[in-house]
Amino acid sequence: MFFAILLFLAGAIAAQDRYGGSVDAKEHGYQHGYRDGLRQGRADLSRNATHSFDSEDYRHADQGYDQRMGEHDDFQQGYRSGYKDAYDDGYYDKPIRHTVYGLNDSYDLDRVTRSDANFNADRSYEDMATDTGYRDGLQAGLSDVRQRKDFKPEKHEAYEDGKHGYRKDYGDKKLYKEQYRKGFLRGYEDAFNRKSR
Repeated sequence: MFFAILLFLAGAIAAQDRYGGSVDAKEHGYQHGYRDGLRQGRADLSRNATHSFDSEDYRHADQGYDQRMGEHDDFQQGYRSGYKDAYDDGYYDKPIRHTVYGLNDSYDLDRVTRSDANFNADRSYEDMATDTGYRDGLQAGLSDVRQRKDFKPEKHEAYEDGKHGYRKDYGDKKLYKEQYRKGFLRGYEDAFNRKSR
């Protein structure tokens, strides 16, 4: 029975990481920082700007932070680390690190059951919608790039549905779907800009 409980807990943690629920504030901060740093690094590269990750976002390091995620300092530490890593990836034209999001080749977001069982109810729904959408969009984009498909995020069932991770206690489903789709598009675009490792 003890081993059964351990297996259940391990599965729950793995599922949470797979579908968007970071385990702690530092990891969550890293993911937020990585997304923001990647965009800034790519923007600076395209403008031929001098390499410098020391932006306002990097200094504040609290984009998307909510106190329910954990300690603010832990989030900031993770954010700055993720931002710097991703800025370098973007600026030096390196492939994105999709492993940051716990994605793998077997994750098919158009076939995954859209259940709320794997989500942390304490997280803010706007943050969850954006994070889940980004993760799903990143995976969809990586898959399409590998299969040499055209850039068509709207063709994915998950984008059209827009409810992956939605819970009734989040309230307005329409608003959730808007946030999810914004996150999905951003993740999809990030995957198409550079091929994954």
